[in-house]
Amino acid sequence: MNCPVCHKRSMYVVEHDDIELDVCADCQGIWFDAEELDLLLGGTTPRGLPSATGAAEKARPCPRCRKPMAKVNIGTAGGVTVDVCERNECGLWFDRGELRELCRDLAATGWNVDPAVRKFLSEVFPDLP
Repeated sequence: MNCPVCHKRSMYVVEHDDIELDVCADCQGIWFDAEELDLLLGGTTPRGLPSATGAAEKARPCPRCRKPMAKVNIGTAGGVTVDVCERNECGLWFDRGELRELCRDLAATGWNVDPAVRKFLSEVFPDLP
C-alpha cells in the first residue's frame, strides 16, 4: 500500500487482536481500515461534520481504492480533522499527531479506552497520552 501523503511504499503493519494498522515509516501517518478504529476504541468512533478547515489542502488519494478522501472532523469535540474514504468506506488516515490529538480529546471527555488497547497504542506510538 502506498502512503497517501508521501506516496511511497514505506508502510509497515502493526497488529493487535487481529486488527492491522498500516503506518508510514517516513511521515508516521496511520491508516485504519474501515471499522478498525471502532474496534480499537471499543465502540463507535465519534464523528462530526465534514471539515471546512481542510478545504485548502488538496484531497489525498485513498490508499486502498485511490479515490479522493474527504476531510472530516472526529472526536467528541470535533476538533481532530482526518482524511476519510467516504466513497468506498475503505477507512481513515491520521497524519502524524492526529491520533494523539484524538486520544487526548477522548480522555478529556471521559471516553474509556480498554487498558490493553491503551498499552498497545502507547507501545506502538510512544507519544500518545
